Amino acid sequence: MSFAADVGKFATGAVSKVERTRRAVVLELFGAIIKSTPVSDPETSPGAIHGRLRSNWQSSINSPLTGELPMRGEAAALGEAQAAAAAAKGDDTVYLRNNLPYAARIEFDGWSHQKAPAGMMRINVARFRRILESKAREGRP
Repeated sequence: MSFAADVGKFATGAVSKVERTRRAVVLELFGAIIKSTPVSDPETSPGAIHGRLRSNWQSSINSPLTGELPMRGEAAALGEAQAAAAAAKGDDTVYLRNNLPYAARIEFDGWSHQKAPAGMMRINVARFRRILESKAREGRP
């Protein structure tokens, strides 16, 4: 095998490892954010659609989504995050966004004192470096 072929093989393997690591990081981070999103208690919030905030997380590639979704369940939000992570390539940006009007109030204004006093995104984004390092270590030979 020539030197150029060896370098090409190494580069292809490195890109593949980076892609696997990115996919794993996105899945872990987005999954943690979705699962950290509080669900209202039917006893204390009669008439509310319980779980709508959690199910309204939307994942997309290269452009954030701007609409609101009807109730669809946590599994759909997690599945969409998994699909976006798997489909992203190269320098694509993977977005996670919740467009419900009260999402920011729960994240920043303490609207959910008991279930998410420190928000949903902030507490998980603060773990990003640890998640990245952990997933990078898992991808080593």
